[in-house]
Amino acid sequence: MKRVAIDVNSVMPLYSRNWISGIGRTTKELVEEFDRTENLPFEIMLYSQNTKGISGKQIGLHFASRHLYLPHKPTVNRLIGMTHLRELATGYDLLHIPHNFEWVRRPEKTVVTIHDALFFAQPDEVYDYEYAQRTYPTLARRCRAIITCSESSKRDIVKYMDVAEDKVFVCPWGYRKDLFHPNKGKKTGYPYFLCVSCSTGRKNTMAVVKAYETLLKQKPMHELVLVWPNTPDAVLEYCNQSHLRNHIYITTDVDDERLSVLYNEATALFFPSRYEGFGLPVLESMACGTPVVTCRNSSLPEVGGDAAFYVDPDDIDAMRLYMERFEQGELKKSELSQRCIEQASKFSWQRCAEQTIDIYKRCLEI
Repeated sequence: MKRVAIDVNSVMPLYSRNWISGIGRTTKELVEEFDRTENLPFEIMLYSQNTKGISGKQIGLHFASRHLYLPHKPTVNRLIGMTHLRELATGYDLLHIPHNFEWVRRPEKTVVTIHDALFFAQPDEVYDYEYAQRTYPTLARRCRAIITCSESSKRDIVKYMDVAEDKVFVCPWGYRKDLFHPNKGKKTGYPYFLCVSCSTGRKNTMAVVKAYETLLKQKPMHELVLVWPNTPDAVLEYCNQSHLRNHIYITTDVDDERLSVLYNEATALFFPSRYEGFGLPVLESMACGTPVVTCRNSSLPEVGGDAAFYVDPDDIDAMRLYMERFEQGELKKSELSQRCIEQASKFSWQRCAEQTIDIYKRCLEI
């Protein structure tokens, strides 16, 4: 039976630092869904690499795993890509790199997931986008197939990385149905608006803060909650001003269970990002039955569909107006929840896994 090796290095920080990136999170969800799939027409092996010995076995699946006790750093990875070491360790017939790029010796036997073309379409100063611009196309142009999570990302990959359109396959992400669903439990405290996945740059979180700041002149009942790991000092200082201090709350350490509660108890999610490859917070919020105010750019309309409300990312007055409409009861969460849930139901990790399996089979000529 042919073998697919899946690089799970993006998942390993969960077991060493109790932290995982969005890419690691989606990789973990995908391999867990594979583990629930019966009668796979190929073997799956999980590949990991670090000096601590934290391997794919930590995920707790039925798949075999292979681990290299070498640093997972670009310089080391480039050397590995010049040798047969990864091939000898795993014996793969097809290699899946689910984290945008890696140095590989056999690109013609490699599938790469490129989550977005952010580094070309919306270069952000907080990231090393020049490295991505130099390296991502190297594998994209030579690999067997590219997987991405939205039609928007596919268009950008074709445009900016100069690859054939029929080489790029769209497999939309899903959400954890065991976690992100409506919870009818008793709610506590004041009503609030929620903003998650906060960061500087393209996430545009400060636009929500400033919209809420203008709303405060009306002495609203709603507070604002920001889920923002590693909050910049300048943001903390801004939100600690006397007129904001007791109205804006920043939480930095939130696991998925707590995040589900925050979605459920929020009146609405505000997510005015300037660019997304997919937009998991939009999907997860709607799965919990919580309305979303987001932007009509990149992949966001694909995820939000007709269930979301849309504003221009620079239109702070429009964001404030939506806050007013929720505050005053013109927009009622109870009346909007069902269409949010119906939109979210169009996405699932099972469907994503099925589509990914079809791509593996095509590449393996099964």
